[in-house]
This record gives sequence, structure tokens and C-alpha cells, in this order.
Amino acid sequence: MSSYVVLARRWRPRSFASLVGQENVTQALKNAMLGGRIPHAFLFTGIRGVGKTTLARLLSMCLNCESGVTPEPCGSCGSCTEIIAGVHPDVMELDAGSRTKVEQMRELLDLVVYAPSSSRYKVFILDEVHMLSKNSFNALLKTLEEPPSHVKFIFATTESRKIPATIISRCQRYDLKRVLEAPLVAHMANILTQEKVDFEDSALSVVAQAAEGSVRDALSLLDQAISYGDGGVKLAGVTELLGLSNRAGGLELLSHLLSGQGQQVLSSTATFYADGTEPEALINDLLDMLHTGVRMQVAGDKQKNIKYDEMGEQLQKITQSSSQEHLQMVYQVLLRGSQDLRIAENQQQALEMLLLRVAYLKPVPDIGRLIKMATKAGGNPASNSGEAQGSSGFTALPDSPVASPVSQPNMGIKKNDNKEPITAWQQLITSAKKSAPELAMKLEQQVACLDFYNADDGSPPRMVLQLVNDCFGPPDQVKDRVVEYLEKTGLSGEGVVVEPASDESRPETIGERATRVKSEALTKLVEDTKEHPIVRELSARFQVEILNVEPLNDKSVQ
Repeated sequence: MSSYVVLARRWRPRSFASLVGQENVTQALKNAMLGGRIPHAFLFTGIRGVGKTTLARLLSMCLNCESGVTPEPCGSCGSCTEIIAGVHPDVMELDAGSRTKVEQMRELLDLVVYAPSSSRYKVFILDEVHMLSKNSFNALLKTLEEPPSHVKFIFATTESRKIPATIISRCQRYDLKRVLEAPLVAHMANILTQEKVDFEDSALSVVAQAAEGSVRDALSLLDQAISYGDGGVKLAGVTELLGLSNRAGGLELLSHLLSGQGQQVLSSTATFYADGTEPEALINDLLDMLHTGVRMQVAGDKQKNIKYDEMGEQLQKITQSSSQEHLQMVYQVLLRGSQDLRIAENQQQALEMLLLRVAYLKPVPDIGRLIKMATKAGGNPASNSGEAQGSSGFTALPDSPVASPVSQPNMGIKKNDNKEPITAWQQLITSAKKSAPELAMKLEQQVACLDFYNADDGSPPRMVLQLVNDCFGPPDQVKDRVVEYLEKTGLSGEGVVVEPASDESRPETIGERATRVKSEALTKLVEDTKEHPIVRELSARFQVEILNVEPLNDKSVQ
């Protein structure tokens, strides 16, 4: 029984056309051979598994094919078959990592002077050339600069920065790129079709993403997936093999994160842990979803991505409920937190704390709307006092691009046009400061009371409220919090109405009134101080000017 040959070796490219994702390099090499401008030394750089050594062998075939120097070697002549088999006497492929000593380099250079025994060129392929010692590089310099006409050097490396500049300057350098996901998926699909293996496109997409642009890594993972799936490549099998999270569960977790549902976040995280999902893989999936969702918002780009073909609309709906600023902040927190996971002794514990930190991030308001409102208001307290409290809003209320008004029952309440806050409303906020200080601060700074009526017959209190702006959540969420507080204090919330922000005139909030009263009192204090007889006498005698006045005991500047 013959030994099995892995896909990465069995499907090694035999022509420039079959080399995946390196058209920029192959086109330059083709033109060089057609134009007769073939250099004596080549340097191929790039990450592992993108085709450096394969390209070196292909170039050797192009130079020594019996049909002549050609960009399309026949692959069937004696020279081509020997190069493919690795037994050509004039094509020497050496591992620089095992020949680092200068004595070994000198032995190699002694062979340069001899003419090829059976072909056109003597080709020296040095793989991982960056591992040569400094003395070995120095011994190579002179020969590399002016080699015999029958000699070609081909260097391959994953660490070009470790190669001396004197070596690089003597070579033509070609940088091989990471292979993009789409061509890599197409390449794997073509191989599996010819191998007569059943597969799912979504599974190939996950394999390509895990390979990180390396064709060899992708084919190695594909070999494992075929074995794991008992002759087929399915998404469920690949997900289990790589320890990745499932997409549906990831979308559900992302929804919980963006809506601030901490308890559901912990429940979803426990499910992923039980399924064997690696914490770092889960974070990477969340980052990928956020990136795709932001692209959908910015460019309207659904990406035609295999991974999200079935769930693209759901992802778009989840991310549209949050502002661009908030999505960017979530992405940054997850990205930085993923680095902490690697050094954490208990990764599951660190993962839960990271996700809870994201879930309870304060929603970031839309900066454009804040500037627009500030411009309209001209900088008065009615537009600015609420913005100063941006970090103390309701816990984890997501920013809503459009605040839709709550359906309002017809209670026949006439709006109060006076600018003074209603007394009962002030009493409610004062009471809330003791048991719900966060809610009280929100109501004091962000909500204006249009009307408040509490009958003596025991009927539910009726209040009509209006948001100062719509940067911290829609009216229905504010209403829910007010109703919840009233019910905890034994009152009914049936008569609560919360209207969205409006450019129309409205009463002041409690916070705005306090700011205005303090400002007016300070202005009056400055005027009274300037008019005081002693101050006037000092000003006239010493020609001094009062620049600022501050009260000793600031109790709203009495």
C-alpha cells in the first residue's frame, strides 16, 4: 500500500497560471523571460505557504525546459520531470538553515565555476536564506554580484528584514502577498471537486479564514477536515475541529453585548465554554462581525461574504441599533482585551469580565447630532446641561439613530407653557435621589416635565415628560424606567407619557433651572459687589478693576 500524499504536495502548482493569488509576481517574471531580461539573482519573500519555493522550482523549469527559455514550461520533458522530482543535477535546492557555517557556503561556491552538466543554467535555490550566518553572507557577496553567466541564484525567505542590505541590493526582489479569502476558497473548491469530496462553501470560508492567507495551511487544514468529516467537509465539523464558535450563537451574543444584557451574555458565554470554543476564537469572531456590520453601515456593503450570506440581514439589524461611535468603542475594547486573554491564567474568567465590560459600556452619542444641537441652541444651558451628563445616563441604553415617540393615550392634558418646573415633579426627583440616584440624575438633567397632576381621589398620577435630546435612547426606554420606579414606590405608572426631543419651546429641566438661577445670582452678586461703596472707593483710589467674584459659601450663590 503506497503512502498517502497530502493535498499540499499533490496539488503543488506546475505552471504560473495555477499559482494562486500571486499575479503581480508571475506577470513580471513572464515579461522578463519574454523580453530576455532575466537577472542572475532572485529574492522571493512572503509569509509561509504562499508559494515561494514553488515559484523557485517553476522558475527553474522555465529556465531549463528543453523547449527553450519560456514562461510556460512543458512539464513533460526530461529536465522538467527531474526538477519536479527534485533530482535534477543542475538545480540544487538547499536548506540554508542547515548550512549556516561559512565553510559550507564556501563548498557551495566552489560548484559555481563548473558549467551545467545537462541543461542551460545551473540554478541554486536557497530556502530560508535569512538563517545564514553573517560570515556566510559575506562569503556570498562577491560571487552574487558577478556570477558566471550560466549561474542563477534564487533565494526564498519569510524574514526579509534579517537579510543584509548588501545581499538584497544584488537581487531582484519579489514580495508574495497573502492570498485573499475569495480566491483561496475557489482554489479549495476546485481541488475538492476534482477529488470528488462533498463540501459546504461556508466550511471552506472558515478554513480560508483560519489559514490567514497561506495556501499550504489551508490545504493542510482541508486534509484534517476531510478526515474529521469522514470524507466530507461540513461547516459543523470544521467548527468543531478548529474550536470555533457557531455563527448563529455569535450573532446572538453580539446582540446581547450591544443591548447591555449582562445576564444573557454570561449565559451565552457558558454555552460556548461547554461547546469547547476557545475564548480567543470567540473574540476574533465578534471582531469580524463588528467589522462586517460597520462596513454595512458605512458603505452599504453586504460583502457578498459566504460566511454571512444566510445571516447578513440579521447582522445588519443588530449593528444598526448602535451608533458608529459606540461600535468603534466596542471593537477597540474587544481588540485590546483579546491581548489580555493570552496572559490570563484563567481565560474563561477573563473572557467573562471582558464581555461584561463591553455590555455595560455607556452608549456613545452621535457626535454629529451633538454638534448640531449645540449649534442650534447657541450654547445655552437648555442644550448643553444634558450633554455634560453623558456618562451618567441609564445603564446600557443603546444609542438609537431615530427616537420613535411612544404611543400616547389621549388623556386630555394641556401642556404647561410656563418655564418653572412643576412642584410635584421636583418632589418626585428629590425622593428618587435617595433610592435611585442614577435615575434621579437622568430625570433632573435630561427630562423636562410638561405637565404633572396628582389627584386627591387616589387615581394614578398623570405626567407628560419630554426628552431634552435623543442621544441617550428612545422615549419608551425612559418611560419604562420611570414606570418601574413608580411601581416600586407603590404608585401606578399608567399615566406616564414620554415625548421625544423637539425643537419647540418647552419648560426647563430641574438641572437647567438650577444652572440659570445660580448664573443669575452670580451676575447679581458681581453687580452688587461693584456698586458697594468701599469697592467703589478702592477702585477710584487705586484704579483697580474687579475681574472675578466668587462667593465664600456657594449655596446656589445666595
